[in-house]
Amino acid sequence: MSTNAKGGEDNLTQLLKRLATPSSALPSLSNSEVPLLARSLVPSATRQSRSLAFLCLSKFCDAVSNHPGSTKESTTSHVYTTFEPYLTSTFIPNANEEEPTESESCLPLTYLLASLFPLSPDATVKLLTTPLGDLGDGLGILLEVAELPSKLQVALAELLTSAAGTKPGRQMVRSRAMEWLRGAMNYQDRNQELSVLCAVALSKMSRQEEEVIPTGQAKDQSGAGTDGITNEELGMNDDILCKRLMNFVENTASSEPTSAILSTVEGIAVLSLKPKNKHTLTSSTRFLKSLIDLSPTLQPKGGSLPVTPRGSMDLSVPLDPIDTGLCYGLTTILVNLTSPKVVLSAEDQQIAKLRSMALSANKSKLSVNTEGEDQEEKYESEEEVQRRTKLVLSAGVVGALNGLARSESIKVKENLGRLCRNLVEDQNDRLGFIRDGGFKVLLNITRDLLNLAIKSSTSSEIDTLPPFQASAKLIITTPPTLLFPPPHLTTSLNSLTPLYHLLIHPSSTSLQRFESLMALTNLASIDPAVANRIIEASIKPLVKAGNAWKGSGSSTEDSTRIIVKVEELLLDDNDLIRRASTQLICNLISCEKGFQYFSGESTSPKESGRVKSRLNILLILIGIQDDVQTRLAAGGALAIVTESNNACKLILESSVNESSTSEKDKKSPWKRVLSLLEAEQEQEYDEDGEVIPVISSTPVTPNPELVHRGVIILFNLINYTMSLADDEKKSEMERMREANVQDGLMGVLKTRGMSEEVLVPAVEALKMLKMAGK
Repeated sequence: MSTNAKGGEDNLTQLLKRLATPSSALPSLSNSEVPLLARSLVPSATRQSRSLAFLCLSKFCDAVSNHPGSTKESTTSHVYTTFEPYLTSTFIPNANEEEPTESESCLPLTYLLASLFPLSPDATVKLLTTPLGDLGDGLGILLEVAELPSKLQVALAELLTSAAGTKPGRQMVRSRAMEWLRGAMNYQDRNQELSVLCAVALSKMSRQEEEVIPTGQAKDQSGAGTDGITNEELGMNDDILCKRLMNFVENTASSEPTSAILSTVEGIAVLSLKPKNKHTLTSSTRFLKSLIDLSPTLQPKGGSLPVTPRGSMDLSVPLDPIDTGLCYGLTTILVNLTSPKVVLSAEDQQIAKLRSMALSANKSKLSVNTEGEDQEEKYESEEEVQRRTKLVLSAGVVGALNGLARSESIKVKENLGRLCRNLVEDQNDRLGFIRDGGFKVLLNITRDLLNLAIKSSTSSEIDTLPPFQASAKLIITTPPTLLFPPPHLTTSLNSLTPLYHLLIHPSSTSLQRFESLMALTNLASIDPAVANRIIEASIKPLVKAGNAWKGSGSSTEDSTRIIVKVEELLLDDNDLIRRASTQLICNLISCEKGFQYFSGESTSPKESGRVKSRLNILLILIGIQDDVQTRLAAGGALAIVTESNNACKLILESSVNESSTSEKDKKSPWKRVLSLLEAEQEQEYDEDGEVIPVISSTPVTPNPELVHRGVIILFNLINYTMSLADDEKKSEMERMREANVQDGLMGVLKTRGMSEEVLVPAVEALKMLKMAGK
C-alpha cells in the first residue's frame, strides 16, 4: 500500500469517527473532505478506502436526516449545499474562464454521485438537474462528455444504475437518459462491462413497485410507487436483458468480483421477481453454477502432514472479507427462483384486482393482462417451481450455503432461512440437503436469527419463521439418529425452542403449526427426557400480538407454557392440527412429567377441575368419526393415563355434556370408551349431503387398534371401580350396566382376528365384572 493511500485511509477513519460522534450541531463536510470522499470511491482506490468513504457518506446522510427538527426538504437542501461546490468546481474548473470538461476529471464526481443516490436520491437528482449557467445541468454535461469511448462511460453507467434503484432517479433516467442507455448497451463487443451495466439499469427501470413480492423479499427502500416502464418503452424485452446479464455472469464468474458483477447480480435480482424471467434464468445450467460460484468459499489447505502439534493446526485458509451486497443479491435471486407463488387472501386478491384495473387504460390492456396472468400461472405452477428448485440444487447451492452464512447481515440470514425452507419443500430432496451439510448451516442460521430476535426490540421485523419451518420439515421425515450427531439426546435439544416459537407465533400459518406439532412429536419419541422438557417448557413469545392468547398455565406473566398451547389446539377447527396435537400429547403422556400433568397426581385439589377438563377432551376425541388417527392417539393417551387411579376417579366423577338438555348428547365415559369397540361403516354422501345407505353382505369388523385401546381403558376403569367403597362401587356398576359394558367386552371375544394382547385384558375385565356381580 502506498503512503498516499495509507494517509487517505487515516483521514477517512478520522472523518468517520467525527461523523459517528453524537453532536447537537448539524453535520457538515469541509471543502477538502468532499474531494477526499470522491477520490476514495473510484475503482482504482483500495477496497478499504472505498468502504470507509461509503461509510462516511452513509453516516453523514443518516445524521442529517435524523437531526432534531429535520424535514425531507431541509435534508435535501443540506445535502445539496454540501456537495454542490464540488460539482460546480468539477464542471467549471476556473470560474472566470469556462473550460471544456474532460472525461477523466469527471470520474471522482460521478462515482461520488453514484454512491450518494441510494442515500439521498432527491438531493442527488437536484445536484444533477440544477442548471450551471450556460453549460446546462450536470447530467447533460456527463451525457455529452460520455458520448466518446472513455472510462467515464462505465462510471456514468454505474451512476444511472444506482439512480434506477430509486423512484426520483427512475423519473430522471426515464426523461433524460434512456436513449444513452439503449445505445451504450449495444457496445457489448467493444466494452462488455459498459454493456452489462446499462442492461442492469434498464432492468431496474422495468420494475413495477406494485407487483406482489413474496414475503420477506426486498422492496425498493425509497418508497417508490408504480413507475416502471413497459418493454415497448425500453425498446427490448426481458429475455434480452436476462440473456445479456446471464452471459456476463457466465464469462466472469471465475474472476475477482467487480462493481459490474455486483450491479449485474442486483439487476438479476430485480428481473427474477417476474415469473417468466425465473424460467429464463433457470434455462442455463452453466449460468446457475456460475452464479453460485460467486458465493464466498472456504477451501481446506492441502499439503503434507504437519509437524506442529495437533492443537495448533490451522486447517483452513484465511477468510476473505465478505461482500454483504453480493451475498444479499445472490440469496435474493436464489430465493426468488425457488419460492412458490404466494397464496393471497380474498381481501388481497380483491385489492390486486382493483389495482390491475386502475393501471389498465383501456379494455385492450385488460385483455393483455388476462393473457399475462395465464402465462404467470404457467410459470408459477407447483411443477414449475419444483423443476426450478431441483435445478438450483443440482447446481450445488447447498455447498454454497456455508460461505453465504458467513455474512453478518440480518437480511442475508433471513434470505438463507427462506432458501433452506424452499430447498427442503420436496421430501425427496431432504436427505441430499442433510448429506451436503445443509442442516448444519440451517441450525446456525436458526440460532443467529433467534438470538437477534430475542435481543431486538423490533423482533417482529425479523423473519424467523422460514428457518424454523425448514427445521420442522427435516425433523418430521428424518430419523433423529441420522439428523442429530451423537449423543442424540443432547444435540436434539437445541431444536426445541425454534419449534416452540413456530407453534405460538401469532403469524404462524396452520401448516407451520401443524409441522411444529409433528416435529415435536418426533423429538418427544427420542427419549423421555425430551418429552419431560416439552411438558415443562415455558417461553416468552418473540412477538406480542394485540390479543395474543396466553394460557392459564403460563409460568410468568409474559411467558406461554407450551403444553397449554398444545391443549388449546386439541379443539382447533383444522383437522390436521387437532390430530397432530393429539398425537403429541399421546407421546408426552408416556414420560413422567406428562403422566403427572394429565393424571393430576402431582397437582393440588384446586387444579383437579382443569385436569378433569383435559381428560374429558380426550374422551370427546375418541368418538370423532372418520378420523381414525385422532381416535387412535386419544385412545392411546387414555389407555396410559388411566393406569392412574386419580385419572380414573376424575374421568368417572362426571359425564361429558351431562348439563346438555339433549338426551343424545348425554354420554357417560363408559359409552364413549365403548365406541372404540364398535365397527365403523364408511359413509357416502349424495349431492344434497344426505347419507347414502350402504348394502353389503360382508360384515363390518371394528378396527383392531381402536379395540385394543378401548379394552385397556375399560380394564383400567373397571379395576379402579372394584377398589371403591360399596356405595360408590354399586353406583358405578349400575352405570356400566346402562352402558352395556359387559356386552361390549363379550362382543370383542366373539370377533375374529383379535390378538392375544386384546383378548387377555378383555377376559380379565369380564372376570372382574362377574366377581363383582356375585
